[in-house]
Amino acid sequence: MRDRLRQLRDVGARGAAKSILYSLRHTERPSSLVVTSQVIMEVSSGTSFDINRRLTVGTGRRGATHPRISRSKFSTTTDASVAHTGTDLAIIGPGSVLHVEGDFSMGDSYVNSHARIYCGDEITIGDGVAVAWNVEFLDDDRHELSIDGTLTQKTAPIIVEDDVWIGHSVSVHKGVTINEGSVVASDSVVTSDVPKNTLVAGTPAEVVREDVSWGSSE
Repeated sequence: MRDRLRQLRDVGARGAAKSILYSLRHTERPSSLVVTSQVIMEVSSGTSFDINRRLTVGTGRRGATHPRISRSKFSTTTDASVAHTGTDLAIIGPGSVLHVEGDFSMGDSYVNSHARIYCGDEITIGDGVAVAWNVEFLDDDRHELSIDGTLTQKTAPIIVEDDVWIGHSVSVHKGVTINEGSVVASDSVVTSDVPKNTLVAGTPAEVVREDVSWGSSE
């Protein structure tokens, strides 16, 4: 209940009106997309939405941001799809950018402030995922690279399985699966798959501990 009251306070009257407008426009339900008045919305009418209950952008704890730099942006293109796959709430914190050109889905998880989520292909975030501030997800290089005359793969899906904890200032690159129950240390650059229940750290991130568990894991 306390979290719900905090969320209502964060949204405010203008944010509530904005949320109802975009929710009805894209999902035909009044509270499926919740944003604050500080969120810049550039959502294409051709975007497909499948929201089980609620996706919020620009809300959440503000300890890692400042009110004057807490504006967020939520943008999509015509062929994009956005889904909430959980039963309760997906949160993307203040000062964050969510840009979707491909398929983005998120369960009941929390992304803290100043995240940059750029979905050109496919990004999937499961349930019970905790993401600290200033984290990047980028599944698209945005430019083609040729090595010895052969083009490299430009895009590849990012998958974050259930009960993952990602520390602050982490960068997650294309083609990566972060498996269930794992932990990514702060300031890491993740360029390859993270095994289940491991702690990875470094640039590029490597396994430094095995048989790891944390608060959201059973």
